[in-house]
Amino acid sequence: MASTQNVFVYHSYNAGFIILSYFVSVVGCWTSLELLHRKTSKRGLYNWYLLLGAATSMGAVAIWSMHFIGNRAITMEEGQPDLQIGYSPGFTAGSFFLPICAVGIAFYLFTISEEVTIIGTIAGGCLSGFAICGMHYLGQGGISNYQAVYDWKYVFGSAIIAVVAATLALGIFFYFKSAWTNSWWKRMTCAFMLALGVAGMHWIATVGTSYYLKNTTGFNQDGMSRQTTVVVVMCLAVGCCITLFVFAAIGQQTRQRYANRAQQVVLACSIWDQDGRLLVNPEGLLPCRKITNSYVERSFDDIFSIEHPVFCWIYRASRYWQSVADLIPSMRTHLRTGSFMKHTRSNSTAMARGSPDGAEDYSQVFKELFCVAAQDLASMIQEPLEKLGVLYDEIISTGTVKISAQGNIFSRNWPPAEDLERANRVMTLGRGQLLFVIRKVDRLESAQLQASGFRFAPVHQVLEHLARSMQVTVEELRPQLEKMKDFPVRAKMLGPGVYMSCFALRPLYQRGFDIMVNKDAKNLLPTVGLNCTSLEPWQINVIKRLDNWTVSRCLQWLSTEIQTMLVSLSEREKDFFGLLFNAIYILSQQVNEDFFQSARLTSQVMRAPCFNEETGMTGQAEVIAFRIIIDVHQSSLLNERMTFTPTRFFLCQQHVYPKSPDHGIFARRVHQEFASVLERSDRNAERASTNSKSKGVRDMFRRTPVSPRLSTLGSHPGQRGTSPSTSRGDTSSEKDLIEETGSTPFGGIHVSNEVTIDVSEAQGGERSPDVEMTPLGVYAEACVATVEKESYIDELLAIMISERRQQRN
Repeated sequence: MASTQNVFVYHSYNAGFIILSYFVSVVGCWTSLELLHRKTSKRGLYNWYLLLGAATSMGAVAIWSMHFIGNRAITMEEGQPDLQIGYSPGFTAGSFFLPICAVGIAFYLFTISEEVTIIGTIAGGCLSGFAICGMHYLGQGGISNYQAVYDWKYVFGSAIIAVVAATLALGIFFYFKSAWTNSWWKRMTCAFMLALGVAGMHWIATVGTSYYLKNTTGFNQDGMSRQTTVVVVMCLAVGCCITLFVFAAIGQQTRQRYANRAQQVVLACSIWDQDGRLLVNPEGLLPCRKITNSYVERSFDDIFSIEHPVFCWIYRASRYWQSVADLIPSMRTHLRTGSFMKHTRSNSTAMARGSPDGAEDYSQVFKELFCVAAQDLASMIQEPLEKLGVLYDEIISTGTVKISAQGNIFSRNWPPAEDLERANRVMTLGRGQLLFVIRKVDRLESAQLQASGFRFAPVHQVLEHLARSMQVTVEELRPQLEKMKDFPVRAKMLGPGVYMSCFALRPLYQRGFDIMVNKDAKNLLPTVGLNCTSLEPWQINVIKRLDNWTVSRCLQWLSTEIQTMLVSLSEREKDFFGLLFNAIYILSQQVNEDFFQSARLTSQVMRAPCFNEETGMTGQAEVIAFRIIIDVHQSSLLNERMTFTPTRFFLCQQHVYPKSPDHGIFARRVHQEFASVLERSDRNAERASTNSKSKGVRDMFRRTPVSPRLSTLGSHPGQRGTSPSTSRGDTSSEKDLIEETGSTPFGGIHVSNEVTIDVSEAQGGERSPDVEMTPLGVYAEACVATVEKESYIDELLAIMISERRQQRN
């Protein structure tokens, strides 16, 4: 062959490789955007790994691989093998790392703030365009056997295309991401747009490039051949395809899992930051864990609601996670044994027929399932159990609507609850039940959660997505989320002082009583302060004069007394009479119901827990209450400040205030409740482990020692336990809560008076509906410090029971 040094070489293009280069760029761009879609913060290894993966996918596949596949479409001199383009390894390697670094910085600029800014978008877009252009010309500089000559007009045009396309595509993508509207097809569209900028820049620049052969040897044997480059490029592209397939599979699995959980009993996180935004995962869904497929009801009346004893138990556990934290490993072991499987839905018929042992066992199993699910949920968000949050005071029914083929929710219009029958009806149309643990976090905690792979989103941006995943309507979910945002994670308490309150009971048909409470603090009665720190003896005597008087009579007497005895009253008596009158009047305005005028005063001064905001200490406030049993036909629709809550749940709430001594008592009772089950589970697990390792008959008869955690709990009535002389020391966190007295770990007597309340309706119109309260007698149970002090609500109930008894006699 004659010398052809610095001679222009004619070239043509292969259409197949042109199309292939574009789709290789699309795959790389799409993979990069999918990784960025899952990035939640600029902190944390999780997010740095995603940023590195996105930069690599964009730089190595969408840009670098597209460039070399595109150059493979260039055919020199009708395909003569010794005249085809060859590459220098050094420049080729440099062109590989340049776009990765530049694009990584550009992506970081885009995500440096949660909100999309114009400056960040322009800076990130220009840097991305520089990465595309820089890689192209650095890769062209690596051609070993040709000298490339460029037309400046094409250079300038290709740079404009790269910058504009990258800015638009990435700007739109990050805007959608910040607004939680970046569905997969929108990400794919942005990927096609971004790949169009990469390919457009490449081909505009290529059209303006001329190639001159450097030497007569043609192909540089020491460089990288086109075939080697194509193999490397295709491997990278296949890796991106596999990544996209994995993302698609994970997405489908997630959607199916949440669809199934809409039909199950599930525990979910409702975590709010200081800006009122809700914590969600990158898919815009709440972190959640399944508790069980469904709660097994013993009878038609055994509905799992907030007044159910099991719900009250888990509510108290969530207010003091330390009471169950060290028991969860043994609970998990017990659940894995499979002994509880007999209590699944398949055996619900037998349980419904009245097997008390089975029902009791299932309640215990459900508590274990809840505690294990809570621990798993805490591990999911990478937080200790104690910081998981507190249980929400409502249960949301899920799976109440169907999803259309297009993914839209069929709306459902509930009839207005204007009559008593509809107002008291328990809505159980949903097949699933959703429990929430609620937590409020500060700036530092929110940053830590985002670094762990979660995001905070405004409710309106994820509301429809959440409703679809729960299979409920948006109209049902929106008010619940608004209430959760304002839910007091720390139980609201009275401040120090004297208070006037209203204790109103509303009987329910065969369901006990509801208590009227504040809507924004359901653990408190409607209450008004008297603006004094404590009651003196003479003030208590004044209140005793009003004992059993109605509200209207008290107001009338106080008003008359102040006017008629104005001269004879001392200044302190005038002030106190005025305080009483104002407190009763304001309370009547607050309740704003006609029945309150018939409520009667209880002159007994009761003690309620209070919290001093200045000192941070708990104490006791003095409470004087008006009491009344509302007519059974009273509408459930109160004013906007009041609502009704079940008595059992309200009594439960009285024991969960901050620094309550009842937390320790509850922890003791929890350990005693699960002592037999977990001890037996630990023994079986240890026996199974021993038998699996035994090599002789002797090991088959080896005695399994008692679990150290349970050895100090002693034995329950009817249960065999270990003696103190042989029991080992307790190593659990509840060690200081369990005392040993005498020769046995139990001592003292717990005396309780149990009362049953029956609501019966008169027959034949002989008398109005009445509330029957009958004591079941006194029973005793041996224990140590497991008696919770009666709350002032218990005292008010006892007064009403005593009054009712006297009326009946």
